[in-house]
Amino acid sequence: MVSLPDFSSSGTFRQDTAPMQRFLHDHWKFYAFQGGLLCVVGILALVVPLAATLASTIFFGWLMLLGGAVGLLSAIRARNAPGFWSHILLAVLSVLLGGVILWNPMAGAVTLTWVLALYFLLVGIASFSIAGAVRDSTSRHVLLIASGVLNVALALMIVLGLPGTAVWAIGVFLGISFLSSGVGLLMSALDARKTLPSV
Repeated sequence: MVSLPDFSSSGTFRQDTAPMQRFLHDHWKFYAFQGGLLCVVGILALVVPLAATLASTIFFGWLMLLGGAVGLLSAIRARNAPGFWSHILLAVLSVLLGGVILWNPMAGAVTLTWVLALYFLLVGIASFSIAGAVRDSTSRHVLLIASGVLNVALALMIVLGLPGTAVWAIGVFLGISFLSSGVGLLMSALDARKTLPSV
C-alpha cells in the first residue's frame, strides 16, 4: 500500500513545497515571459477581435478535419468492431464540418458563437439552481443569482446580435481569457523572483 505524505504539520508542508518554490524562483524569467506574451496576445485579441475570432474558428476547423480523418482511419482499421458504421458516420461528419468551417470561416464563427451563447445560458441556469440550493444556508446566494442573471444576459445579447456578434464575441472572450491568465502568471512569476524559498 502506498503511503501518502502527511501535511498535518506546517514544517512538513514547507519541506515538501520547497523544491517547487526553488524551481519557480530559479525560472521566474521564463514564466514572466510566458505571462507577458499571454498579455500581449490577449490585448491584441481585444483590439482586433475579428482576427482572433477567425483564427480560433480556423483552428477549430482544422481540429475537426484532422480529428475526423484520424477517426476515419481508426474505424477502417477496426472494421470488425461493433459500431463500425456509426464510427464511420461520425468521422465523415467531422471531416465535412471541418471542411465547411475552413471553406467559410465566418459561417463557422456564427456556429461557434451559438455554442458560446448556449454555454452562457447553461452556466446561468446552473447558477440559479445552486443559489436555490444554498439559499437557506448563506446570504451570499444573491451573488450566484447575480452571476446567473449576467450569464443569461450575455447569452441573450449574443443571440439577439447574431450574426453581428459573431464578428467580435469569440475574439473578445478569448482576449479576456488570455489577458487574465497572462496577468496571473506574470504576477506569480514576479512574486517568485522576490521570494527566496527556505531550505
